[in-house]
Amino acid sequence: MGNDEVANAEKAGLISGTENPKIKECQNGTAYIYKEYEIKVEPSPELQGMNIFLYAPETSGGNPCDIEKINASHIIGTGETEGSNFFAGVYKNYLFIDQGTGPDHRILSVYNLDQKKLVLLTEYSDPKLKDGVLTYYKTLVPDPGIIEDISCPEAEKWREQALTVLYEQKETFTLNTGRRLPIREYRCRAGQ
Repeated sequence: MGNDEVANAEKAGLISGTENPKIKECQNGTAYIYKEYEIKVEPSPELQGMNIFLYAPETSGGNPCDIEKINASHIIGTGETEGSNFFAGVYKNYLFIDQGTGPDHRILSVYNLDQKKLVLLTEYSDPKLKDGVLTYYKTLVPDPGIIEDISCPEAEKWREQALTVLYEQKETFTLNTGRRLPIREYRCRAGQ
């Protein structure tokens, strides 16, 4: 991909509905270039995951690969937030970070960059962002009375394959209000 091409966020491995970045491969990481931010991610030398550096676009002078880390407005190091950090996208003034290395029980952190604070920390799968509302599924604790009512025709087959059956509930999180709302929509899926 050329440096002036905008990548589709979802195809670039970011959360669907986050802003589409320009992506530049650097010698020691990757730069994601947005209108309001330039984000450089580098593999952590100590832990699995990435160190994430945010810059104002004018700081890099058009070359985010060579910018000094000391000029970052925000630095989020792997392990700071109790997990491996993987950049997952930007939407307006919100930064999305995936924390985890396995396919199941992943954690999502959402930061409000203007307020410099964490606004959401949740387990999640299948996230989608539309018009400032994040929709995702959250694994349920297998409480009696709820799990039995969730249709899961493949459950026995998955157990025979030594997979875990995960029961999930849909939730939404509205970015500008910070309101989190469970929805009475459930599903099951195979996990490891």
